[in-house]
Amino acid sequence: MTACIMDKSITRQAGFSIIPPAAPVWEIPSMPDLKEILRDRVKQRIDATGKTAHAVSKEIGANAGYVRDLMDPDKTGVPSAERLNKLAAALETTTDWLMGKVDDPAQPLSEISFRDAPLNWSGPPESRIPVLGTAFCDDLAVPDDANGELRVERLLLDFDHTVRLIERPPALWNAPDAYAIYFHGSSMEKRFYSGEIAVVDPRRPPSPGDFVVVQLSNGANDHIITVLVKQLIRTTSAYVELLQFNPEATFRIPRGQVIRMHRICSTNELLGG
Repeated sequence: MTACIMDKSITRQAGFSIIPPAAPVWEIPSMPDLKEILRDRVKQRIDATGKTAHAVSKEIGANAGYVRDLMDPDKTGVPSAERLNKLAAALETTTDWLMGKVDDPAQPLSEISFRDAPLNWSGPPESRIPVLGTAFCDDLAVPDDANGELRVERLLLDFDHTVRLIERPPALWNAPDAYAIYFHGSSMEKRFYSGEIAVVDPRRPPSPGDFVVVQLSNGANDHIITVLVKQLIRTTSAYVELLQFNPEATFRIPRGQVIRMHRICSTNELLGG
């Protein structure tokens, strides 16, 4: 069983690995008011519908404790747009009401089917990039010709948990699927340090020499995935060859184990060079 410890605290944030840490223009404030409104209104609808938090969690396809954690003031993060749409439907209300934009929790009645528009947490959707939740995970054992087995550092990546939002660099204005991650561990020092942020652009296929986020199949959950953050050496029909820096090691992952592979943007790209 994979042993992972999710670290959803935002108090350990450091500067960007690809953007100077002192540049506050890339950061925006946290969203305590929105989180409190969402938490309180979810509780109201739980009471009004007579459903349990466990039942609603299962209805929206989340883990059994998802709604319970959502109502916990000690938990951080907000649901993704897709998850909040499902939550509103399960609680027989609208996303606008859950977010505090309207006072009436009733769903619109019409012969036409309505669907909530993509969510806007703090401004135009294209102006922000989500920083996804990452966590420590146990090392991945891969074959090694010299020693029989090599253990490489990997992370847990939760696509359903947004730690914070950061300003979108102009170079990624037309990249709606762009996201950012926090680094954990030391395997890519001295290129990336634990606590730093990197921005990922899924649009452009990686090339040898690029730094990449390699999403690995766990055979169970599409939202929480283990990932390798390494440098790409090459890809073949049979495997993906990667390099880590600390300790330095080159290793191969079977292609069948790789769900997708995304490029980490360089400073030059983000500055429009």
